Amino acid sequence: MLFNIEADRGDQIVGYVVPDDYSASPTLRITESGIQIAELPCREARPSLVAAGRHATGLCGFTVDDSIVPGLALNRSLEISEAESGILIYRRRNGSEVTHQRVFRLETHLFPLWRLDEKVEHKFQFFHKGVERHGRETALQVFMLDNVSSLYVSGRLTFNTYSNYIHDKFKTIILMHDPYLELAERLLTLKHVSRFGDELLGARDMLSYQRAIEFAQQIEPDGAGLRRAFDAMPRDVIGVLANPLTRQLSADSLDEPPPKNGIAKALAALASFSVVGLRETQDRFLEEVEALLDIEAATLPPLPYFAAVGELARELRRLPEVELLIEQDLEIYHTAKAAIEEAY
Repeated sequence: MLFNIEADRGDQIVGYVVPDDYSASPTLRITESGIQIAELPCREARPSLVAAGRHATGLCGFTVDDSIVPGLALNRSLEISEAESGILIYRRRNGSEVTHQRVFRLETHLFPLWRLDEKVEHKFQFFHKGVERHGRETALQVFMLDNVSSLYVSGRLTFNTYSNYIHDKFKTIILMHDPYLELAERLLTLKHVSRFGDELLGARDMLSYQRAIEFAQQIEPDGAGLRRAFDAMPRDVIGVLANPLTRQLSADSLDEPPPKNGIAKALAALASFSVVGLRETQDRFLEEVEALLDIEAATLPPLPYFAAVGELARELRRLPEVELLIEQDLEIYHTAKAAIEEAY
């Protein structure tokens, strides 16, 4: 999906939305303070979209004015979303309350830290959490909203794919999990994924992780059973679970293994980030994020701790097969940890 706001003149908002369906014209949902007040079909022609091969008819444009939202010029709680996907297209916020920064939080957890994102939402005009769920084209579009000065994005993306759009334009945040704990959390998330609904992983991830989900069903925190499971781990499951942090920081796709220089590329990427934190010292990380965003201390919630994750991680540490599975992530994590501790 592509979208853009071409102008906000106070009493008139003009833009376009190009849906994934090549020939469909989208519909917008307009809300005020969370309550829907209108639906607006996009029926204005944008010939440039046809010329660029982006849409069959170009009927993707829209104009919101007083005939649709009375008193539009004074409205400061308006939100415009694409009706089918729910993707935020535009919203207004009181200028004195938002921070004029562009911030990206690279999500490294399979069980996402959305509560953290939601606590800072009020500080930004544009807000997109879990942007990977909407596909690569939509994620690129969000990073390319160059006329937006207040924007927060989070997502489990490959940094290398988007680095040209992030470099010098976004302040990037990352929180790293001890690789054994992250693997334990991933396995338990996949084991119980049916409890969380489709929103947690989304349709694309459910397909990508299908074999790993099947593997996770046999995982129990006992030494003998774990050893048998990892001894017989299928190659395609290894491809999904191996070194996820290195892959995110160095590969071009989550479906690809890290390149030969993956560790060096990952460490170089981390060196460019505004905040690099560790889950095990989360208080320090939360304080740095609060300082970066200029929000009151102790605003951000403590991150969740799951006893079952710690129990499984203790067993995983005993298996040499697991160390081989995440050896690159372990090197990156311990290098970053040493640098962070030295800085303090």
